[in-house]
Amino acid sequence: MERMIGLIGLNYKSAPVDVREILAFTEDQIKQFTKNLKQIENVVGVVVLSTCNRTEIYFHAKINTTQEGFDMVYNRLADYKNLNVSVKKHLYFFEGLKTVKHLFSVTGGLNSMALGEDQIIGQVKNAFLLSEHGHCAGPVLTRLFNRAFGAGKRIRTETKINEGSASVSSAAATLAKQQYPDIASRSILLIGAGQTGRLSMLSLIEKGCKDLYITNRTYEKANEVAKEFNTTAVPFSDIKDYIVTCDIVMVATGSVTPLITKVMISELMPKRDFRHLTIVDLSVPRNVEQEVGNIENVTLFDVDDTEVVINETYEKRKGEIIKAEEIVSTLANNYMEWLTSLNLSPTIRQIQENFRKIHDMEFENYRKVKNGVDRKPIQDYGTHISDKFSRLIIESLKHLTHNGKKVEHLKMFNELFELTIANEK
Repeated sequence: MERMIGLIGLNYKSAPVDVREILAFTEDQIKQFTKNLKQIENVVGVVVLSTCNRTEIYFHAKINTTQEGFDMVYNRLADYKNLNVSVKKHLYFFEGLKTVKHLFSVTGGLNSMALGEDQIIGQVKNAFLLSEHGHCAGPVLTRLFNRAFGAGKRIRTETKINEGSASVSSAAATLAKQQYPDIASRSILLIGAGQTGRLSMLSLIEKGCKDLYITNRTYEKANEVAKEFNTTAVPFSDIKDYIVTCDIVMVATGSVTPLITKVMISELMPKRDFRHLTIVDLSVPRNVEQEVGNIENVTLFDVDDTEVVINETYEKRKGEIIKAEEIVSTLANNYMEWLTSLNLSPTIRQIQENFRKIHDMEFENYRKVKNGVDRKPIQDYGTHISDKFSRLIIESLKHLTHNGKKVEHLKMFNELFELTIANEK
């Protein structure tokens, strides 16, 4: 069986938010799904990355064909998420070098809506640690993700890809300011105290906002953020009261069901005297019902609406893409060299073992014939000769298989020497 590292995923380029939210995972769902997938006999490692802009499943498996590997993972995904056929057209399927380059591009911010954004590398680290803590990553993916973190760091160090970049959070603040040029004097409610919520708070403060309120299902978490930024934490149960008084509401939570509904806002608008309300929903799945945007004097943005703002900063940094891609290509090829060399390991071990067996057998025959002779020099010299021959064959093996890349040559080599390679898990 061959080794395969693959990827099945979608992102903001391949799928709109209404499709992305179908494949969004909570942390608990990631834990459950990775363990489910890892139960398949030939699946060695799994890492699931789920953000507002992407869901990607990285896997390492022992397979007979590439299609077998994709089918194995996709079928489990389709069952777990109860996917219909229409979703599949939005997915991309990568194998081998394409998988590695894609991940390195992701950590480098090259594949983000906001070119060069820094938030993504933390999100990838969290995804990897979640898998590692569940003992689902495996050694091959562990090395892959560690190399990806190094790639992300190197890209940001050696290029200017992230200089002046707009994040989703900063773009959301810009959208709000477009609605209210005097945003610094406006009152704002932020729902959600996670990483996106914190970054949104920071972006609003940078625009001069002072009348800021933050809430979260866990009040303590909201209070932590409030203390950090010298703003005000409010109980989650008081959301409606603050929607009535605030001009802007930003939502960034992990809720799988809408927190803000059309019925809720319709009931609250008379209490606001029908003053204009701007809602920015950065959650995936979306936490605000789409119909809210149809209510008079309500403007609703979702995460895909931030792309227009983000693209305005793209032109300034697109010249750095070539430099970053060169780094990705070099590091990805280095990783693949290591990965393909693993194909050789069982064969090399078997060659060495066979030569040791031949040496031991021949020396035993010699010992029986030459009973009175000092056998140690003979034994040492025999070991030297057998090691030399095994090294010569191993070097030839590396050359003929292009260091393990030419799998078909490796199979021929194994058959020629009648090598029995144990199936490794």
